[in-house]
Amino acid sequence: MILNRLRVLPLLGMLVTGLSACASPSNPPSNAPLAATIGQASYARSGARIGKTAVIVALSGGGARSAAFGYGVLSALAEQPAAEGGGRTLADDIAVLAGVSGGGMLAAYVALHGPSAIPAFKRDFLDRDPEASLRTTITPANLLRGYRGGVNDLEGLAGWLDQHLYHGATLGDLQSSGRPRLLLHATDLYNRAPFPFDPASFQAICSDFSAFPLSHAVAASAAVPVLFAPVVLENYNPTCPVGASGPAAAAAEPGFRDVRARYVAAPDLRYLKLLDGGLVDNLATRHLIASMRGQAPAPLSAEQARRVTRVVVVVADASMRIGGDMSKAPDGPGALDTVTASIDAMIDNASRASLDALEQETRRWRQRIIRWRCDVARARDCDRFEIELVKLSLADIRAPAMAARILQAHNKLSLTVGEVDLLSGLGRRLLAAGLRHGRGTARQ
Repeated sequence: MILNRLRVLPLLGMLVTGLSACASPSNPPSNAPLAATIGQASYARSGARIGKTAVIVALSGGGARSAAFGYGVLSALAEQPAAEGGGRTLADDIAVLAGVSGGGMLAAYVALHGPSAIPAFKRDFLDRDPEASLRTTITPANLLRGYRGGVNDLEGLAGWLDQHLYHGATLGDLQSSGRPRLLLHATDLYNRAPFPFDPASFQAICSDFSAFPLSHAVAASAAVPVLFAPVVLENYNPTCPVGASGPAAAAAEPGFRDVRARYVAAPDLRYLKLLDGGLVDNLATRHLIASMRGQAPAPLSAEQARRVTRVVVVVADASMRIGGDMSKAPDGPGALDTVTASIDAMIDNASRASLDALEQETRRWRQRIIRWRCDVARARDCDRFEIELVKLSLADIRAPAMAARILQAHNKLSLTVGEVDLLSGLGRRLLAAGLRHGRGTARQ
């Protein structure tokens, strides 16, 4: 009997080893080093070919709920005629798309394929079931994977996004002339700060921006902690060619400059671990503010800033998490509801502060653009430049039954047909009302 037990021990050892192997998320670095002979490209300065109006859209995080709400907002823009007429719409005037998490999936899709592809997003994403490609069941292996960093890795979400939405595209493909500029970010866990997917950030880690897969960037922006393993970038500064890093970091505003300086100087920052960008900027407005503080006329191109006389900034906030069942009885909430509500409170308070900051920054940005148009571009009627800030939020939906339906779509990557219709319809309705009646709108 003892001999038989001894014979079983190696088999048990092999079983445990096998379980451990399959229960470890696979997240090798997916970025390439920057070669000294290649250098780092910057965004194409020509940008999207717009008319007299430039539209800047920020799409919040919130999984598929945000994607569906944002789809409705962009669809409404495609139904609003542009000032020039001729069949052009406000969607054709989209110059900048900022997004994070679910909003980032939509923003990246439109930035890659152009505003004419907005209707196809419903077919390619909203009508499909991304969750079917993910590990979602509670099993010992999945619990162990979550404990070790994340239940799902790049083989899940990033692979699905690449197959259905981005088709092998890289960040470099977004630099082609005529495309809206994409502002996309994740959270750098080491610095507890945003990591913008832009040439400056990649130059700061001596990595090739142009070759990085777009699907990996979007997956990082949407990587909810524990449910997803971090997307890993290698910091190539220890072996960086002389002069390849540094200048781009020095050009950043102070907050980003300090973070990028640590990429060069911190001895223990060999690998960046990137998770959900909504942890640090769930409205994508902080990223937008940083871009407005760049060298004028950023984030517009020089050609765009010379031509336009009106900028419409739309913030689509689908991150409503107010309510629930915890206040119906004196007992509770349970541990899960407590943790979820506490995290939501931190994110939502930061979002409200960033929205107030955006309203103030757009006023300052308008003055900088006017000075640039008058002093540098020598534009005719250089001071004829208006900004309209349109704030749309699902939190403004007060009807209890509808608010409950919105809450049911929280933390999902796949929606029912009814949920898609509800959320996209609300996006259309709120955008049309905001443009037509000025509700939720600040003119500057």
